[in-house]
Amino acid sequence: MEIPEKYIKAYKAKYGDKADLEELKKIYERSLITAGEDVGVIAAQSIGEASTQLTLRTKHTAGLTVINTTSGLPRLVEIFDAKKEISTPVMDIFLKLEYAKNKQKIKDFADRIIEIKIGDLVSSYDVSIRKKSIELFFDREVLKAYGFTLRDVSGKLSNLKLNVHAEEDKLVVVDKGADNVKKLIKLRNKLTEITLSGIPGISRAIINQDKEGNSWIKTIGTNLESILQLEEVDISRTVSNDIIEVSKVLGIEAARNLIVEEVNNTLQNVGLTVDLRHLFLIADAMCMDGTVRGIGRYGLSGETESVFARAAFEIPLKHLVEASLYHETDEFKYVANNVMSNQVIPVGTGSVKLVVKEDGTEDKTKTSGKDKE
Repeated sequence: MEIPEKYIKAYKAKYGDKADLEELKKIYERSLITAGEDVGVIAAQSIGEASTQLTLRTKHTAGLTVINTTSGLPRLVEIFDAKKEISTPVMDIFLKLEYAKNKQKIKDFADRIIEIKIGDLVSSYDVSIRKKSIELFFDREVLKAYGFTLRDVSGKLSNLKLNVHAEEDKLVVVDKGADNVKKLIKLRNKLTEITLSGIPGISRAIINQDKEGNSWIKTIGTNLESILQLEEVDISRTVSNDIIEVSKVLGIEAARNLIVEEVNNTLQNVGLTVDLRHLFLIADAMCMDGTVRGIGRYGLSGETESVFARAAFEIPLKHLVEASLYHETDEFKYVANNVMSNQVIPVGTGSVKLVVKEDGTEDKTKTSGKDKE
C-alpha cells in the first residue's frame, strides 16, 4: 500500500527526515475506512449526537464584551441550511505587518471602514404632508465627531433630484410627488440609509491585539469583496463567517474549508470534538456541484434522485404523488428507501454480491447428494 506523498512530507516535517515510515504506514492503514462502511450515516450520527449537547441560546460572547455572535445549535443550523442571510455576520481583518504594529494606522483604518449613514447623524425628523417635506435635524457635536458638515450631507442628497436646502441645524427635503404620508415615510427611510462614508455592511470595528503585539480588527457586518481590495489588508488571513459570501468572493473551495472550520469551532467552543473526516464528508457533499447547498428539503435531501429517500425525509405524500404523476422510478441505491421497503441496505455486507460459477468440466453424475450438501 502506497502512502500519499503529502502525508510523508507532513510526517517528516514533524519528526525529521529520519522518521520511521513503517510507523507512518501503520498509522495510515489504521485510518482507512473499511470497504462498504456507511460513512454518511456515521458522519450524520457523529455530528447529530454532538449537536444535541449544544445550548439553544442564540448568542454568546466571543471573547469580547462588545460583540455577540451566534453560536451553538442555531449556528449549526445556519451552516447546514446554507442560509444566505446569517444572524451575526462578522469578519476578522488582518493587516500587513507594517500596519499591524502601528496603533495609529490601525485606528485610522478601523475608523475609515465603518459605514456611516445619514441616519447615524440625525437626531430627529419632522414630516409635513402639507409642505410635502421632510426635515432632518442634526446635532452639530455629532457631525463634528464624525467629521461631517451639513454641506457634506446635502451634497450626498444632490443626486436624488429633490429640493434640498439647509436651515440652521437641519436639512429640508421637498418631494413634490409625495402626496401622502406613506410616500414621505418611505422617502425618509431611504434618506437615512444613504451611506456617507465607510464600507457598506460594516457597522462596527473592534481593534484587538495578539500576544506578539500585532493588531487585528473584528467587525460587525461583512463586505469581504470590498475589504480585500484595500492596500492595508493581508488577504491571506482575512476571512468572513458568511459562507455564501466567501463562496462568491473566494470560490467554492474556500467555502468548503470555511464550513469545516465553522462547524469544528462551534463544537469546540462547548468542549465537543468530532473527527474532522466527518466534517470533510458533509462539506464535500454540500459543495460538490460548485455551489453551496444546504442539507434540507430545498438542498441535498430534497433533491436526491430516490423517491422514497425524499419521502422519508419530509412531506412524504407530496413526493409520492409527484413521483406518480411524472412516472419516476427508484433504483433503491440508498439506505432510507431500502429500509422502507424491508430490503437489505447496500452497505457493509449488504453491498457485496457473491456469484459462484460451477466448473464446467466437473462430472456432476459422480457427485453424491451428501457431498452436495
